[in-house]
Amino acid sequence: MGEKKAVVTMVVVCTIVLSMGTVGAAVVEGNTTLSGTNGYIVIPSAIPVDSSNGAAITTGYNALLKFPGDFSHIPFIQLGFAEDFEATLAIDIADDVDLLLQGKWRFIEKGTTSVAFGVNGQMHGVSDKNRFAAQTYIASSFSSNFIDWPSKTTVLIGYTFKENMKTDIDFGMGFQAPLLEKVFKGKVDFLIDFGNVSYSAYPSAGDAQTRGMLNIGARLLPVEFMKSTYVTAELRLLDILDHEGRGISTGLTISFRP
Repeated sequence: MGEKKAVVTMVVVCTIVLSMGTVGAAVVEGNTTLSGTNGYIVIPSAIPVDSSNGAAITTGYNALLKFPGDFSHIPFIQLGFAEDFEATLAIDIADDVDLLLQGKWRFIEKGTTSVAFGVNGQMHGVSDKNRFAAQTYIASSFSSNFIDWPSKTTVLIGYTFKENMKTDIDFGMGFQAPLLEKVFKGKVDFLIDFGNVSYSAYPSAGDAQTRGMLNIGARLLPVEFMKSTYVTAELRLLDILDHEGRGISTGLTISFRP
C-alpha cells in the first residue's frame, strides 16, 4: 500500500503544481522522458533542453508502478549546454539498481526541424548482475499535425546492443499536442508515443522488445516559480494495449535555465 500511496502523492503534487503561476513565454523545451532526457514518454526527441544563454541544469524524479504491483524510483539529473548538447544520468531503483548514462547531440536545426544523434549507455544490476547494454538512435523532430491538432512530432530509428535479443533494430514515433486548450489554457499537452523501444533495455515497466507498445500521457508545460527556475509535471500510462506489463508513472522536475 505504501507504494500505491507514493503514486497518489505524486498525482496530488502534479495537481497542485498545475494551479501555480503561468507558463513562461520564453520557454521552448524542458520536459523529460522516464529516463530524464528531453522527449515524450519513453521516446527521446531531437531537441535538447534549452541552454541558449548558459548551462541548464534539471533534476527530477519519476515514480513507476508496474501492474500487478512492482514499484520503481527513477531519479535523474540532466545538463544542457552549448545549445545543441544534453547529458543525463538516471538511476532506476527497483529490486536491483540500473545506471543509465545518456547523451544527445543535435547536429541539424533548420526552421522547425531538428535532427539529433543520441546514446543511452546502461549498467544493470549494479554490483550484482553487472549486465551491460546500450541504445543508440537518430531522431528527427518537426512541427506537424496530430489528427487536427498542431503537434511536435518525432520519428526515431535506432539500434540496441543487448545479449539474447530477438530484434535489435529500434523504431518509434512521438506526438505532443495541446490538451483541451480552452480548458487548460495552453498549459497542458497530450502525449502519445509508440514503438519497439523503451527507456531502457531492461525497463521496470513497459518492455517493448519483440512486439512494441503504445503509451499516452499528460504534460504540464514549464511553469516559472522563481527567476530562471521552472517546474514541470507529468502523468503517464505505459503499454496500454498489452495484457501484461502495463504501468503508470508520475514525474516532477525542477530546472534552472539562466
